[in-house]
Amino acid sequence: MNVLSYPPILDAISLVHLRKEVEYFYPLGYNKWIGKYDEPENTVERYIVDSFDFFLSSQYPTAVGFEWWIENLDGHNTITLHSNHDDNCRKENGTLKYPLLSTELYLTNDTDPTTILDTKQGKYWEQYENNPPTEVVFSAPEEGKFIVSDPRYMRGVFGRCSSRTTLCYDIWDYKPKNLNRVGIVTKPFDVRFYKQEPSPPVQWLGKTKEMQLSINSQQFFKKFPNKYREGETWKVTQ
Repeated sequence: MNVLSYPPILDAISLVHLRKEVEYFYPLGYNKWIGKYDEPENTVERYIVDSFDFFLSSQYPTAVGFEWWIENLDGHNTITLHSNHDDNCRKENGTLKYPLLSTELYLTNDTDPTTILDTKQGKYWEQYENNPPTEVVFSAPEEGKFIVSDPRYMRGVFGRCSSRTTLCYDIWDYKPKNLNRVGIVTKPFDVRFYKQEPSPPVQWLGKTKEMQLSINSQQFFKKFPNKYREGETWKVTQ
């Protein structure tokens, strides 16, 4: 699967500044945008532009900007299965277009993992590849951990009611309609990064539990690790 996990990429003071600003911005409402060459107006935008430059720019030279949002379970226990796509294009043309890459930065420690299936959404809303999934990745949050993945993979969160908070951005080679800057000007903190190398998920060979899910009315049982710790990233064969 096209999923890579980086150990914590931010130093402690950078993480504190970024998390405080994310908490200040939340709830965000609609997803926001910053262009690749826009001058950051706040710490969130500074983090997005600089993390792309530091870790990903050489791989995605056609990138023009970034769609970003905040995920917080906020007393709920589920983020339903979805792919990351241009929803405006879907509504206008009935087809799906995808960003170049999806990213997620964990701002809290938790054991409610991001669940990423190797089922991909296709060009149309009810079109899927590899459904039901044959592999599933489980990425447990750890402060500063950074993961990147193919945006077409179906993904979600299924856990407890927790305060799990993440900052996400997608890398686009065009600007989707109706995306705008957040328009909140703060004093951007110069986020400091560790030079980290990514690694693929580790194959899980231990005991598993099962959960029932469905995609396009097709039900299946998802196997997941019996238990795991904060920061671990596992791949489970289904």
